[in-house]
Amino acid sequence: ALPVAKQTPELLLSLLGTVAAFFHFLYAQHKANTDRFAILFKDFNERFSNLNTNLNRIKGLQANALIDSAESQVLYDYFNLCAEEYLYFKAGYIDAEVWASWIHGMNHFAESTLIRSTWARELEQGSYYGFTLSILKTKT
Repeated sequence: ALPVAKQTPELLLSLLGTVAAFFHFLYAQHKANTDRFAILFKDFNERFSNLNTNLNRIKGLQANALIDSAESQVLYDYFNLCAEEYLYFKAGYIDAEVWASWIHGMNHFAESTLIRSTWARELEQGSYYGFTLSILKTKT
């Protein structure tokens, strides 16, 4: 669009540099997001793995069972984990397929009346980053 007299090698190099810088920025942004996802994914899965055995044991308890403070702490740790996963999903750092898989797992534990009722009481405190049980598909 410029007159021939203005089409200099310097201008061409400047335009190519600008385009290259733009694509480098996009790549760096993608890489940073991928790295962030990998770190979050690993951390969340390790934390869940550490809770899984106790969660399954608690899930097997009767709905009216009394749970001790250690079992309560396992549930609170799990509720916090789920809320953090939700927070990062909403922020766009967690892939939708991964989130759907995690929701499936949350539904598994929310099937327990004991876990679900404890979870509902905790959510009334409003300290779980906007996470609600309505996100889950399990019936109450």
